This record gives sequence, structure tokens and C-alpha cells, in this order.
Amino acid sequence: MEFVKHPTGKLAYRSFGKGSEVWIFFHGYGQNYQDLLAFDKLRTPKQRFLFVDLIYHGKSSWNTSEKALKKEEWKAILLSLLQQESIDTFHLVGYSMGGKFALLSYELLPERIRSLSLLAPDGIKTGLWYSISNYPNSIQPLFKQVVFRPQRFFTLVDGLKTTGLLQKSLVKFVKTQLETRSKRAQAYLVWKVLGGVHLQLGSIIRQLRQHPIPVTVFLGEFDRMVSPKNLERFTSKVPQLKLVQLPVGHGQLIEATVSYLQQTQEKESNL
Repeated sequence: MEFVKHPTGKLAYRSFGKGSEVWIFFHGYGQNYQDLLAFDKLRTPKQRFLFVDLIYHGKSSWNTSEKALKKEEWKAILLSLLQQESIDTFHLVGYSMGGKFALLSYELLPERIRSLSLLAPDGIKTGLWYSISNYPNSIQPLFKQVVFRPQRFFTLVDGLKTTGLLQKSLVKFVKTQLETRSKRAQAYLVWKVLGGVHLQLGSIIRQLRQHPIPVTVFLGEFDRMVSPKNLERFTSKVPQLKLVQLPVGHGQLIEATVSYLQQTQEKESNL
């Protein structure tokens, strides 16, 4: 692993390839850089892929949970990474929570980003149970109780599932993310440090309209947490945006997207 050091912590990443065309990848909540390595199948000799561990994931660290991430700090970390790797312009790929960080990076450095590929991106509008990093500060006591005394919460979730008020897929997602004490602690830390970062969607949309770059959004047809309707505020206002729906759920979207892009590459090479 390589690291970008900052007064607030350090960001870990892995680099593959030596090409001049750079792609940076951000994974989803509860993952690390390895969960996106399937994309390395797509790398050509002219490309270099950087896979990043987001804060409180993998080998990346944050010095104190009492200090929330600020946009200017993320910009400084990102600029340090670009300087360290001698990167001028680059492409961004983000899955789930990583999609939010891809959009945030574009918001902060629009002139340096050549394309956006977003897989079920967080940060626009997603389900309550899904947006762990977006919960408001007002629910801190409740969320802290859920994290450290979860049994009553799980009983409530099971009851809502039994009555049909919560879908089985959402219940499974919630329990998977909070099933162990370490996972619950991670959820709490991610929420405390990242929860105050909100995208300026209006600014992002204006930049994409004024200075068009390719934007592709990949969604799973059976994804109950990120749907075309959730993202309509964004997708309907970016003329060059391409929306691709694949016959999978949220958890299968990475592999399905890689498979789709492999087929696209093969078709183009045969032309």
C-alpha cells in the first residue's frame, strides 16, 4: 500500500499500470480498495488505475472522530495524491458511498476530471437505511444506542419486516452492515466524520452542463436502495449523461458493470 499523509490522517491506495491515462476508484461503505479490483480487468497499457481506501476503511485512518471531515480537507488530500503521483487530469469511478466521493471530488476539482462513472451513487437521494454517512446530527443519541446496544433495534427491524413495512433485502442490508461490534463502531465513526459532508448538486450540475464531460450512471434493476427515481434530480439535468440499468441488485452491481464494460470493449475492438 501507498499513503497520502495529511495533518488529519492518511489515505491509503494501490496503483496498477504505468499509462498516462489515470483512473481513480472509490469503493462503497464497508468495503476497501480490493472490492473494486475487478475493474483492473479493463485496464489497457495506456492506463493507470489507482484504487483508494476511503476514510475509516481498509488502511486509511483519521486522527480523531471528534473532527468531522471538511470539504477543504478532502480537497487538500486529493491534491496531495495528485501531486504525489504526478497526475494532471484523471477519470473517476465510484460505487455506492464512493459515488458520493467521486461527485464531491468533481465539485471541488471540476477542471481536472475527464469523466465520471457512478455505480448506484450515494449522496443524491437514497433510502434512509442505506445512507449511513448522511444521517443528521439530531439523531446522534439514537444512532449511538443502535450501534452499541443493537438488540432492541434488530427486534424492531424484524417486526417491520414481518408486517411488510420493510423489504427483506433492506433488512438483510441493515443487518449485514451492523452485525458485529466492529462493524457497528465503523458505522458510527463514518457517520460522525463523514456525515457533515453534503454535495452541492446545483453547482455540480451547472459545471457538467457548461463544461460537458462523459457521465455514466450504472444502476441495478433490483436495487431497492438506489433507483432511477431517487437519482432523477441529477440524471434528468445532465444532457450528456448515460444511464445503464443492469439486471442485478445493489451488491452485484460491481461485477455486472465490469462485465458490461468488457463486452463493450470487445464490440469496439471488433469494429
